[in-house]
Amino acid sequence: MKKIKDFLIGFTPFLIVIHLIFFFKFTEKLFIMKSFKTLSLIVVAGLLFSCQPAVQSEPEVDLTTYNLNLATAQKFFATFSSEDLEVQKPLLCPGVTHYAPFLGSEPAKMDAMLANSKGWMDNFDDISYGDSKWFPGTDDSGKPNGSVMTSGSWTATSVATGNVVTVSAFHTFVFNAENQIHEVRDYFDATGVMAAAMKVD
Repeated sequence: MKKIKDFLIGFTPFLIVIHLIFFFKFTEKLFIMKSFKTLSLIVVAGLLFSCQPAVQSEPEVDLTTYNLNLATAQKFFATFSSEDLEVQKPLLCPGVTHYAPFLGSEPAKMDAMLANSKGWMDNFDDISYGDSKWFPGTDDSGKPNGSVMTSGSWTATSVATGNVVTVSAFHTFVFNAENQIHEVRDYFDATGVMAAAMKVD
């Protein structure tokens, strides 16, 4: 037994060396495999990104015409507060068409449109347009075409009763080449406005 024990004791350093060699060889292989795997992922990622199409910036939208027409539309609305038809006239092109908000009303040309404006001014004071949002209209391709759209709230005081009336509204404007209003469409409850104005408690 002593001889076997002595043999094993003498053999132990050799086993340790063998194990260390095996360990380092195994570790080296793992390191090489991991490095190869990482390198492969980097190469694949590089190929994927290189195949992506170049990002194109959005073309700049020209709003020059819209801004000129917007100024006309806002000035037109301001004439209702100042109740000044003379300022309103040059903002309209001679062939203007007005689509009033009253149900069943016919499209109106210049004279009828001005008469309609005068009717609102005669029957209401302190007319104002607030909480407004203005934005460009577009053509079928989605590009601004110079038209103007707006949503907001009209508030006015009835001359006859003193009732204060507020109504939500939406309006669209189309313009000619001279930035005059060629077409205007009004969308709001005009009948409801008149009923609220004349209501007596």
